[in-house]
Amino acid sequence: MTSTGQQAVHELRADFGIDAGRIDQIGRLLAGGAFRSIEDVVSLTGTSRRTVEAVFRALEPHLESSGDGKRIAKRHIDEYSFGAREPFGVRDPWTESARRDPDVLAAMAELIDAAPPPVQALDHVPATAETVVKRARFMLDGFDLTGAHVLFVGDHDLTSLGLFLAGGAPGLRASVVDVDERLLEFVDAEAARRGWDVRCHFADLRLGLPAALRESCELVFTDPPYTPEGVQLFVARGLQGLRDHRNGRVLLAYGYGERQAALGLAVQKALNPLHLAYEAMLPGFNRYVGAQAVGSAAALYVLRPTRRTAAAARAVADDPQAAMYTHGAQSVEASGGLDGDAAARIIELGTDSGEKTLLVGDDWPADAPGRRIGLPAFLGAPLPRNLQDHGTVLVNLYPGFGASAIRALLAANAPRTGLVCRNGLPFLKDAEGQREFARLIGPKYRIVRWLRGTPGPGQALVLAERTRPDEQDGAGRVLGYMYARAHGKLGNGWREGLIALQKAAGRALTKGEARAVIGSAASRPELLERPLMDLPPHLFAVLEKDVERSVAALPG
Repeated sequence: MTSTGQQAVHELRADFGIDAGRIDQIGRLLAGGAFRSIEDVVSLTGTSRRTVEAVFRALEPHLESSGDGKRIAKRHIDEYSFGAREPFGVRDPWTESARRDPDVLAAMAELIDAAPPPVQALDHVPATAETVVKRARFMLDGFDLTGAHVLFVGDHDLTSLGLFLAGGAPGLRASVVDVDERLLEFVDAEAARRGWDVRCHFADLRLGLPAALRESCELVFTDPPYTPEGVQLFVARGLQGLRDHRNGRVLLAYGYGERQAALGLAVQKALNPLHLAYEAMLPGFNRYVGAQAVGSAAALYVLRPTRRTAAAARAVADDPQAAMYTHGAQSVEASGGLDGDAAARIIELGTDSGEKTLLVGDDWPADAPGRRIGLPAFLGAPLPRNLQDHGTVLVNLYPGFGASAIRALLAANAPRTGLVCRNGLPFLKDAEGQREFARLIGPKYRIVRWLRGTPGPGQALVLAERTRPDEQDGAGRVLGYMYARAHGKLGNGWREGLIALQKAAGRALTKGEARAVIGSAASRPELLERPLMDLPPHLFAVLEKDVERSVAALPG
């Protein structure tokens, strides 16, 4: 006689058709004698939580529990016959390769444990240490990375560090671009401590890829937000970073639940406009701590550009979707920006009558006085001459662009600037955050008002005035000179700032003398070729100390 559990399992297997091996795999785990939680089974099988829960429900009459784990009671095991077939997948040699070096796996696990915690609003789900080492082995074994540059478009999994931990290659260089400043500080510190050439760049990828990274690399790796908008944008930005479109590759981690083929199709269709060849797709290659909706697993795609890819990537990247995450203010389901009354109130509070105003970003009233520029163009390059004669710049970062607040003030060179953003951002929430924000931007702007809850609930207006040179000491003046040229190379602005400081004191300093002083003072010489706009904030303090040393070393 067939029991209720047997019938339910039979119906589940029938529903999965030729993919019934998934049900058998879960059943074998529960019949194996060990108590297994739903989370354990998701992790071990790569099957979505929804399917695992369905198997648990089907077997419930014959399950026994211990804590949050369950197993089929011994007296009922013989009632079930789970087939020996494994679910569809690809056996990969990189798992075995990763497991051959337990010391590397242990060191990777320590790095992951020490890293900043995931940010739900950025769709962070950490990959396992084994997955990170597998990715590294895949890149190092499959490509000649001697002297190569690898670009990581987002790297909350620390794969950039894993690449070097797994052995690296002679002359290998890696760059990480991310919006998470805590992550950039962690990666930078760990790489510097070990002597690995990993360079960290801040960027909100919706607004652009840092200029220094464009057409610079041979290989791209990205594990983006799993929305069609997120996958398309991160891959497009990676393609902008490729120098070699004939031989270069983009490696993409992407997964969807086994019963979510429509979502998988939507993402793959989002890649179609980029005219990429799918060179390989390895199911279940990546495993995660979390992401149970997709079975805590994702495939690894190997994408190869074609002749039409570069132009297609530019078209996609020039018109990105502002919303691409699944949580928070930047999610695809989040509400819009400023309404007309709120924008009018900001203009009233932030401007003086009769002065020229530049309105940056979206949602400004059509009849509002002032010239306009989009946020990507404003942050991406110095303003054109016809937009440089304004008295006030008002920048709309609401609701989802608040991470670029410091950059907005670096890009603005007006006497007064106002930022509109969400009220709950870290630099607004308490006095400590406000002090740190004011310190970071102090060489260029003084914050004069923090208007929280203005123009409405959940919003904030930050008003700043240009710092006067007489308010700064010598190092502050040099930094102010550099901040005013935030899109240019740091070394050039530093050199000209020292020359200007000496000139103001009635002393001459040649370019060669200024370069020699900088060469002795710079603790991170590789930063001299970088613009301030994409420098992670933790490096501002490094820069400040170096500039202080250079000013102290000036003759006079």
